[in-house]
Amino acid sequence: MIFVLLLLLASGPLLAQQPFTSNPTGGGMVQGTIRNAGTEDPIQDANIRIQGTTLGAVSDSEGRFSIPNVPPSTYTITASAIGYLTVDVSGVTVRAQETATCAIELKEASVQVGEVVVYGASFRRERITDAPAAVSAMEAGDIQLNSGQGQVPKLLERLPGVDIAQNGLFDFNINTRGFNSSLTRRLLVLLDGRDLAIVFLGSQEWNGLSVPVEQLGRLELVRGPGSALYGANAFNGVLNIVTPSPKQSAGTRLTLAGGELNTVRADLQHAGVSGRWGYKVNIGRSQGDTWSVPRDASQQHPFEYDGFNPFLNLEVRRLNTDPVRSTYGSARVDYDAGSGALAVVEGGLAQVENEVFITGIGRVQVTRALRPWGRASYSDDHSSVQVWASGRDSREPQYSLSTGLPLEETSLTVQGDYQYHTSAMEERLFLTTGLSYRYQTVDTRGTLMLDQHKDNLTGIYGQLEYRFSDQLKALAASRWDRSTLHESQFSPKVALVWSPEREHSFRVTYNRAFQEPAYSELFLHVLDPAQPLAYLGNDHLTVEQIRGYEFGYKGTFRNAIYATVDGYYNQLSDFITDLAPGVNPAYHGQENIGSKLRTVWSYGNAGKVNEKGFELGLNYTLSESWNIDANYSLFDFDVEEENANSPLLPNTPQYKLNGGITYKGGSGLQVGVTAKYVPSFDWSAGIFQGRVLAYTVVNLAARYALSQNITLGLDVSNLLDREHYEIFGGSLLKRRAIGTVTITL
Repeated sequence: MIFVLLLLLASGPLLAQQPFTSNPTGGGMVQGTIRNAGTEDPIQDANIRIQGTTLGAVSDSEGRFSIPNVPPSTYTITASAIGYLTVDVSGVTVRAQETATCAIELKEASVQVGEVVVYGASFRRERITDAPAAVSAMEAGDIQLNSGQGQVPKLLERLPGVDIAQNGLFDFNINTRGFNSSLTRRLLVLLDGRDLAIVFLGSQEWNGLSVPVEQLGRLELVRGPGSALYGANAFNGVLNIVTPSPKQSAGTRLTLAGGELNTVRADLQHAGVSGRWGYKVNIGRSQGDTWSVPRDASQQHPFEYDGFNPFLNLEVRRLNTDPVRSTYGSARVDYDAGSGALAVVEGGLAQVENEVFITGIGRVQVTRALRPWGRASYSDDHSSVQVWASGRDSREPQYSLSTGLPLEETSLTVQGDYQYHTSAMEERLFLTTGLSYRYQTVDTRGTLMLDQHKDNLTGIYGQLEYRFSDQLKALAASRWDRSTLHESQFSPKVALVWSPEREHSFRVTYNRAFQEPAYSELFLHVLDPAQPLAYLGNDHLTVEQIRGYEFGYKGTFRNAIYATVDGYYNQLSDFITDLAPGVNPAYHGQENIGSKLRTVWSYGNAGKVNEKGFELGLNYTLSESWNIDANYSLFDFDVEEENANSPLLPNTPQYKLNGGITYKGGSGLQVGVTAKYVPSFDWSAGIFQGRVLAYTVVNLAARYALSQNITLGLDVSNLLDREHYEIFGGSLLKRRAIGTVTITL
């Protein structure tokens, strides 16, 4: 972080010395406007580049742009903006000492969903209908419309096949295709290529982000096994989050938010571009009350709903009901080296306070923790290299409410990645290769593990894609991963995509993936001082394995209806059980541990499961203003082997139904209403075992452009205020209405 700020200060004088000037050698100028093709509204912060040169510009609040000092010639101009389809304008002729003008219109990505370009399915930019995987994408426009709650997982509720289970303001489980848990790790989550997982638990801490939701550029969710490219923990899928560059977010933005649960939030961002340099800084703070309530013996009714086990679930430490807070900031510097090459240095820091999250040993409250990170990358047309680091430091102990024990974690992850890609045979053969190295260390000062651990992981992968014709392509990929935590793993993938027409494609794929044990599962060591219980890890655990077979269809009809059908059959083995007694062969019944006879709760490998299901998605653009989307997911499973002491439950409903309607008018008004129905299902994870009752949630999101510089927003989660819980042992969730004001300068 300090390095980034110093670089910003050092580059300031340089930026100030590089203004655009007229070209004394007789160059010309390109001027024009960028507008929304549907509404004719100007598009601010669109990126305009002249192909074959390093010249470009960013549109202002009126959608206007100008590029001076352009050598005389005929060019193709590329215009792009987050949330819109990229457009190439050819035949723009520039003459000496003259101005060439062009009016460019961009279509919103949601108008032609089948034309959206994705990257995460094959590490190559391709139309979503050509991607060799089940992929969903969310562009900046939809992100900003639904960002008022300030919670990234809420953005994913409408996507097919996704399980979103919420406990607190920022304690979410995100998974796809079943076998959820109180700490879900089967979905790999990346932010600009940086893994967001906490080292000890292997799950995400969603209030530890150092950028607000409004500043995210796009989300890509790839469903299904993905270890062939991404390595460990891309078990059920990959969520790839991308933030916009300074060029795409130039200007100053202030967002103020407030509402129910005494929610208050303020975010300030400034970004600028001068010549080849770009920079972006942001700072923010949010706080709000929690739905979590105390469950200690001082309460007359300690549990919010029926089904709790008083012996296991009654807490000895009283919950701190102070507001959940997050204070954060980040800075980024870009350098455009020309010819498609870009260098980026950035870093950030977040401080999180008072959130409650659910673990196998019960609820844990984070008193105060710091989340620093940094990233440096360089990319060009054929290669990219990136180094990033992410840490966590418990500045004050976090507390296990069920045991009363203080818990600490100091951890660091450092990773380097290199990737090379090229094409041959007249763009019919595409090759991608890469390697990664990760070093991580974690120390709990004896509160969660007896010893400090330092480990490293290495991955090497390659992928070949061959186009037999415009209608048929095949893809093969494989990856080898070595780790000091587990045996080496080989993860292959093959896919065949047939597109009889540009608007329709069919695919079949085979994937193999793995999930490595978390430090908490391998080395946990917690002795309950209040109960004769011991929570211990199992350092003999092996990785979980999955073999997936998929069939998919994507198609666009009349440029208005985008439909997807994805079916899958997965074979899972070597499950790592939830924390339970009698599953670790090293312990039988009660053991004398810590000078006391205790029942040992631990982890084990057990079971074989076959799971199957399908996901249907529909997006219907009624007009330039109205859009309807809906999806249905069905999940089923058969248990072939399981541990008698830890029955295998998917912790997910048999089916889910989502739907929504969105209006985007030319008057600057946008409104979206969504609904989610989840039927009842059984839950078993650690000391929480019970039934999650059926629930329906309706959400409302609205934005109105009061002027070119001021936008008002309203976001209501659980509009009908239906009390419900989404994790057994989780909090009762109620309505939360948030109003926002965004000022753009």
